[in-house]
Amino acid sequence: MRADSIWANIFRLGQRKESLAEILQTIPLFQDLSSKELKTLERVVHIRTYQPDETVFVETEPGAGMYVIRSGHVDVVLRYKSDHPLILAELQAGDFFGEMALLGDTSRSATAVARERAELIGFFHPDLIEIISLYPAMGAKISFGLAKTLAERLRYTNTQLADVSIIRGTHEEPVR
Repeated sequence: MRADSIWANIFRLGQRKESLAEILQTIPLFQDLSSKELKTLERVVHIRTYQPDETVFVETEPGAGMYVIRSGHVDVVLRYKSDHPLILAELQAGDFFGEMALLGDTSRSATAVARERAELIGFFHPDLIEIISLYPAMGAKISFGLAKTLAERLRYTNTQLADVSIIRGTHEEPVR
């Protein structure tokens, strides 16, 4: 056996691919799940690979679920009625998007496009409904994680809007 093959094996150990459960556990919606519940979730999620410039979903179309980026990069853009898309977010491995669609009949508020080859983990509204039905405690944990995530993103958006209005000089004191 060659000496360099021994070293290659050692270095590969440090580069092992994270399991689905390890990735999902880092997402706020799933952080409170036990190891057993994460294994259940692993069996429900869907893996899909997108090629560069392939659209994941389109603004104003009905939403089906959320995505977690396992590898690659995805841009979230506003394109509706515009020749010049506005990039809202440049996402990478470990980021997630589209979670509002887990609430049901909602249309997408933006378009998501793979910037490069990207492997995404999909979790869809019917999957959440099935979990709530079969595993109510697990469904409650995910639903509470979803509520916390949406509240945090709304607070962030409110802060951003306040900053923009101050910069533009349109900020008014609230009526009391």
